[in-house]
Amino acid sequence: MSQVFGYICSDDSLTAAVMRQIGAPLRAVPPEDRVGLGIGWLQEGRSLLRKHPKRKAASVDVPSLLADVPSRSLVGHVRHRELGRVGTKQLQPFRYRNWVYAQKGMDGAFEDIQAALTEGIPDHVRRNIGGTSLPETVFHIFCTKMEQRLSNTGTGKHGQMYAQTLGETMGELEKLAKEGDEPELGSLLAVAATDRCMVACRVGEPLFYRVVEGIEEASEEPLFAGHKPRTITHDRFRAVLVASAVDDDQWEELPDRHVMWVDDDWEVYTEEI
Repeated sequence: MSQVFGYICSDDSLTAAVMRQIGAPLRAVPPEDRVGLGIGWLQEGRSLLRKHPKRKAASVDVPSLLADVPSRSLVGHVRHRELGRVGTKQLQPFRYRNWVYAQKGMDGAFEDIQAALTEGIPDHVRRNIGGTSLPETVFHIFCTKMEQRLSNTGTGKHGQMYAQTLGETMGELEKLAKEGDEPELGSLLAVAATDRCMVACRVGEPLFYRVVEGIEEASEEPLFAGHKPRTITHDRFRAVLVASAVDDDQWEELPDRHVMWVDDDWEVYTEEI
């Protein structure tokens, strides 16, 4: 199966240490089963993407890739061969202004839903859509809803509002699927991030998260067999990693039909859709 994930931290210089210690679940999709891999991240207020289509995805170690990304927040997606190959424009994740987004689910059918959703996207947002995939359309519906809400609110923390907007977007998809001649929504996981906030949503299939409060790293590489370098402790470091397809009892499971959000107070909040 494919995998979706997200990461946010207080200091990206320590991401390599995080990946060495708890990043193994991001290898859930074996290299031979990958037909695409992509990450999206925020850097100096800009959203950036890196995509590895087809065979290139098999040569990438996901935790090592994330360790080299100079960003406090990112999302990613590994596409399983059971979904078939797609071009780079169709490959997740997607970006819009200072947001990046990836989802798992709704990869087939749903043509009527996509047409209905696209009609509700204003022209200035629709111009950012580069492909024809439903996940990209869903993302831009989410962005449209956020723009509308932000225009009526002041500055400050908006993590809960972002999460609720993501949950409402998923609810709208479910409603359209039931009303139209489409299969049931089944399962849908989504992760989105901006500079200082990450939100995620679970409907159906499990989604997990891991909180990191402080981290230790070696001061240098071992110089010889048996050498134990001095350990440096970073007590104030904070990070949260969220991912599907995790088989590790040290990760927490987000309850079904819930959203979660993490902003710069580094608390994980959850709320029912």
